[in-house]
Amino acid sequence: MNDHHTTDVANDQLPAEDVTAWIPVQPEADSPPEQVPTEKIEAVLAEIRDQLVAGNARAAAREQIIDRLHAENQRLRSGELALLLRPILTDLQRLRNELLAGAGDRQLSTRQVADLLGSYASSVELTLERGGVRVVRPELGLPFDPAAHRVVGIEPTGDRAADGTVAAVTADGYVDTATERVTLPATVRVYRWTEPVEPSRPEDPIEPDRG
Repeated sequence: MNDHHTTDVANDQLPAEDVTAWIPVQPEADSPPEQVPTEKIEAVLAEIRDQLVAGNARAAAREQIIDRLHAENQRLRSGELALLLRPILTDLQRLRNELLAGAGDRQLSTRQVADLLGSYASSVELTLERGGVRVVRPELGLPFDPAAHRVVGIEPTGDRAADGTVAAVTADGYVDTATERVTLPATVRVYRWTEPVEPSRPEDPIEPDRG
């Protein structure tokens, strides 16, 4: 009797780990996020501010360099332009003096005035050549060129072969010597073929009826 009781007691006395093995494991509570120290955040923000300030300073320095280079380029271009224009301006000054001198002489004949104006035109032509502009006067009889000519009038002609050719030049044209581009077209009159009209013959007189 006692042996049976002892056996039951021995069976009830299990190790501690076996006793608690059936207890469900409770999940651990989420640990709170690690807080970043305020000093570290302020240090990062200060570094970002310093980088922004440095970037703005570099951008401002670049802008100053660009402005200075642009100003120097403008001064150089102005100087080059002045050198190019100097001989032209000298010619214009001389021409002005010649015009004033000619205007003061009131004893010139019509022929002398025409010759004087022609010499002034030659002086201006030389000045234009110094500036890279060539005077172009179209030849009579050449085909009309819309790129180089501007029509100011029509001349009728009975010659079919002359249709569309230059009949007269009223003003010269001008061409850029560097690019060969027309800067001012010549004004011309152009032939236009018209069919000749046969003269009408007088009608025979009607004889009176003598019957």
